[in-house]
Amino acid sequence: MSQEQSPLWTQAATDIQSIRLWRDERGRLVFRAAAEAEPVVGVQLARCFPWSLPDRYISIRDSNGGELCLLRSVEQAEPETRRIMEEELAAQEFVPRITAVHGVDDDFDVMAWRVQTDRGPIELQVKNVDDIRQLDERRVVIKDHAGGLFEVPDITLLDSRSRRLIEDHLA
Repeated sequence: MSQEQSPLWTQAATDIQSIRLWRDERGRLVFRAAAEAEPVVGVQLARCFPWSLPDRYISIRDSNGGELCLLRSVEQAEPETRRIMEEELAAQEFVPRITAVHGVDDDFDVMAWRVQTDRGPIELQVKNVDDIRQLDERRVVIKDHAGGLFEVPDITLLDSRSRRLIEDHLA
């Protein structure tokens, strides 16, 4: 059965007002595409484009990762459903912001970045320059060896030494 034929598949054009999300008595997220649809327990939300379009294209997935619904935006959702979506998406975010780069040791296969973040100092282990990405003119994201993301929202606001260290390592 194709996704378009599946009763749980909701295209972006579907009336978002009919979609409901709530938590059951065990705290699991429950999804119902329409009043007559069967509820699906244990769903997860995922941003399809977390960096470029964080508030658009939200995927609702079953416990196996299968997509049940793709929403263009949560803005038009019923208020309680929207509140739950926003809470769930906010809880998934943990992206410390880099405020300074104290040094980069790239003598070995893995680069050791000593940085200051809005959550305190940390040393990042970065595998290669492909893990340092400039998303636009000012925004940079660094992925550490464990897959954690660290953001520089505006590279122009960093001190000149920090800015140079980052620019020297951009792919």
